[in-house]
Amino acid sequence: MTKTTNRLFYLLFVFLFLGCNVEEKNTKEQQEISFTIPDGFELEEIYHPSGHEQGSWVALAQGEHNQMFACDQYGEIYQFTIPEKGDKLDPKNIIPLALNIGEAHGMLWAFNSLYVAVNKRWKDDVPDDQEKGSGIYRITDQDNDGRLDTVTMLLRLEGSGEHGPHSFTLSPDGSEIYFIAGNHTLIPDKVKKNSRIPTNWGEDNLFTPFLDARGHANDVKAPGAWITKFNEDGSSWELISVGYRNPFDLAFNADGELFTYDADMEWDIGMPWYRPTRICHVTSASEYGWRTGSGKWPSYYPDNLPAVHNLEQGSPTAVLSTSTLNFPKKYTNGLLAMDWSFGTVYFIDLKPKGSSYEAKREEFLSGTPLPLTDMIAGNDGNVYFATGGRRLDSRLYRLSYTKETIVQNNPKNTDGTAARNLRKELEKYHGVASLKGTELAWDNLDHPDRFIRYAARIVLEHQPLETWLPTFKNETNTRKIIEASIALSHKGLTEHQSLVLNKLQGITLPDLDNSTLLDALRAYSINFIRSGKPDNRDQQGLVRTLAPLFPASSNAVSKELAQLLLFLDEKNTVKKLVERLEFHTAQKTVTEGVEMLSEEATLRSEEYGPLIRDVISKMPPSEAIFYGMLLSNAKEGWNKDLRTRYFSWYFDVLGSNGGRSFKAYMENVRQRAMVHVPKEDRDYFQEISGVYSPSSAVAEIPQPIGPGKIYTGEDMGDIVWGGLDNYKGNIENGKRAFAAATCILCHRMRGEGGAAGPDLTQAHSKFSTYDLFFAIYSPNDEISDQYANTLFHLNDNTKIAGRVKSEVGDSIVILPNPFNENYTIGIAKSNIVKKELSPVSPMPPGLLNRLNKQEVADLFAYIISGGDSSHEIYNVDNND
Repeated sequence: MTKTTNRLFYLLFVFLFLGCNVEEKNTKEQQEISFTIPDGFELEEIYHPSGHEQGSWVALAQGEHNQMFACDQYGEIYQFTIPEKGDKLDPKNIIPLALNIGEAHGMLWAFNSLYVAVNKRWKDDVPDDQEKGSGIYRITDQDNDGRLDTVTMLLRLEGSGEHGPHSFTLSPDGSEIYFIAGNHTLIPDKVKKNSRIPTNWGEDNLFTPFLDARGHANDVKAPGAWITKFNEDGSSWELISVGYRNPFDLAFNADGELFTYDADMEWDIGMPWYRPTRICHVTSASEYGWRTGSGKWPSYYPDNLPAVHNLEQGSPTAVLSTSTLNFPKKYTNGLLAMDWSFGTVYFIDLKPKGSSYEAKREEFLSGTPLPLTDMIAGNDGNVYFATGGRRLDSRLYRLSYTKETIVQNNPKNTDGTAARNLRKELEKYHGVASLKGTELAWDNLDHPDRFIRYAARIVLEHQPLETWLPTFKNETNTRKIIEASIALSHKGLTEHQSLVLNKLQGITLPDLDNSTLLDALRAYSINFIRSGKPDNRDQQGLVRTLAPLFPASSNAVSKELAQLLLFLDEKNTVKKLVERLEFHTAQKTVTEGVEMLSEEATLRSEEYGPLIRDVISKMPPSEAIFYGMLLSNAKEGWNKDLRTRYFSWYFDVLGSNGGRSFKAYMENVRQRAMVHVPKEDRDYFQEISGVYSPSSAVAEIPQPIGPGKIYTGEDMGDIVWGGLDNYKGNIENGKRAFAAATCILCHRMRGEGGAAGPDLTQAHSKFSTYDLFFAIYSPNDEISDQYANTLFHLNDNTKIAGRVKSEVGDSIVILPNPFNENYTIGIAKSNIVKKELSPVSPMPPGLLNRLNKQEVADLFAYIISGGDSSHEIYNVDNND
């Protein structure tokens, strides 16, 4: 394999790993698009950029008068004059800016300037002043000749790609610009040093989360995606909000309140932490709880805020306020929100609720195929929007309301004004030390409005501790104790741990409603996360308080209690958790708050639709998965019966359909759980969970050189592609690794090896390196019927899997271990309740964990070569 070929494989890997599959440019320029638009509206296609080799437009901006700007995702910025109604743009009037700047995800015309968010990786071998990589730029007309001629970088950004720098919006008073960036964009120091959010953020999970099994965002830590605001010349920056995954755009409603549309992680569908796409109210110092892998916070945690509205699955792009559009009255105080994946524009009808909002939504416009990228309000009151992205076919449209003339007065909605004003009064002290602010905050720590309570607590966290600690010590109000306990625990001062716990212990938990109880339990967790496990006396007192409450009638309360009891080493917790695991598996309980797209909507996407339909057809019991994952952390409290019930459960969950990382996640959970099993029992519990040890058949094969490690998907990707790009090895090393990894026991290579699995001699000609990589790393993802085991459900509630060897009379003989053809088990047919294909691959996960990095590279080189010593990967030029 040449170095060039390896780099191509690496690029493919990166795109797929980010869930951003490379799409071939659509060559059917006249592809028919099926639209659904609301009554009374007219849709015009006014330009076809792809048809004129002007790329795939992802960013639009309305300039002065009739001027508009558009940017190709991988190319130039264009300027043109908006055509009259019924006309189309002439290609000769689409003028690229001759300023060597482009690849923007966001643009905004303000202060007689064009602000541009470039999304482009900086090159290490090019001086910064000779390139325009990721950052925020201001383009101006310095000589006043009517042409933009000067580019000034206001903020350099580290981060690029589809989770990189994104979009802008102008504040309602026109004095400041707000900017949003995805979670692969680092927060610059000049933004962080002036933050409304206390910057002592953390992952804040009681147990170590599971990182994405395929490596996505594993090195991205709190606080995730973020929003800042800045002034005209970029001399002043302030961090406003954090905790998102990948929102692309933001907009102010008619009340002057800011909103964004955050992305889901489709690979997590079916897992208990999965969060759908959502509309979030961007208040001062807001935190929305995104954390990498399984560490995402549930919306009920009081240290983050809930969404205004949850949607379903999708890829959020543009958000637009309807307040300035020439639209009917029903759209006065809402938002339009675009979904790229399923070609849908939603109308989000915002209704005041306390100091925030709730919302209803409806499908406003849709099309197939319609990869929506950006939309803006034209000066004429119409909506202009583009399609494209990822080099897809790109078009520009104008949507106008034609049924009647609209008088634009749009009075502000006075509902909720008093509550919003109180919240904003508190927000003045986010980052400002003030005795008045401290008093106002304390007065509102128990406010019934969650957003106001949150704003009050943030004020406290910015104040000197001595100004409110005495008040906390004397406080008797339950809500105030909980909120102040979180504020104090965030400081991580161990000398105050007992004080916080004593105050919380004074609260009678059974008397609380579920919402307050959840807040109290989170206050305990934050204290332990930031200050460590309490001393034995506090620990035992807490166990006596919490244990009688589990399980609760609320699934959320039960989950928080379960974590605390396991953390505090309550002796009966493992038994209780196994019972919850079995209960939710039997009930097929799905975590609340997650809706799935309709079949009609899924049909709009050939890429994402089939995945969602598969999940809907066999939804994982996500509440049970929570307990299965939690139990993987349990070291004590097990007996053989509990472990047997627990490890047998993996057959149940792996029979479900989930997102792309679902089964690989579960394999990682099983591996963590296995660490706590005594060594002498591991082979047995591996076997009953469907993973069979090769130990009985390895006498004749070489042992790995090692040392190995528990490799993550990201580790494996680095080894395979990094190791092969400049591979130095020989075929003998490859043969040895193939044998040491036990591949040879089940797979043949050039006539040598076992036959329990497919012959790998021609695998390199049938599968890409990416496919081979994940087939080995996560074998449960795809299991061929030809090689799958049969899973037998027996009448004593046990399960056993294996390959059927023979069926004679009233008995079936199976081979349960693919590594040992001499080990058989007979099953009486009368004992079989049900049989089906096993969801667990006969090939164990983690086989490569015994190899060192070089051995892994040797193994892949051997498979890619098909065992051929003359293959180019072994040629002299590649190994000198």
